[in-house]
Amino acid sequence: MRKQLTLACSLFILAAGISSCRPYAGLEFYSRTPRFNRNHHSHVMLITHRPQRNHIVLGEVWIKSNPRMSRRSVEKKLRKKAARMGADAVVITKDKYSRDRVPYRRYRRGTMVYRERLVGGVAIRFR
Repeated sequence: MRKQLTLACSLFILAAGISSCRPYAGLEFYSRTPRFNRNHHSHVMLITHRPQRNHIVLGEVWIKSNPRMSRRSVEKKLRKKAARMGADAVVITKDKYSRDRVPYRRYRRGTMVYRERLVGGVAIRFR
């Protein structure tokens, strides 16, 4: 009986730990979109408005940054995710901070509280 209880508790703790892990960056293809080969991330543009050129919408890319990440590292991560999809550009649609404050632990300096930033956009490929 004690072994079963210990096993059930450890499985519950493991499941709770796995479910609390959220990806800090990701991508999602839209259904029924064509697939392309990967690009190099340096060829992917970041733009803030819908382009006038003909294009195909491939999917979404996003990143949740922490306070140690610079603007360049956030942009590079978005470009890398879009390049995996074969995109030529990312149209930034979301750049906001969460209302909740998140603790961030730094070694030797204690705990810092910050607002989580979410940057996301739509990956497109020019025709």
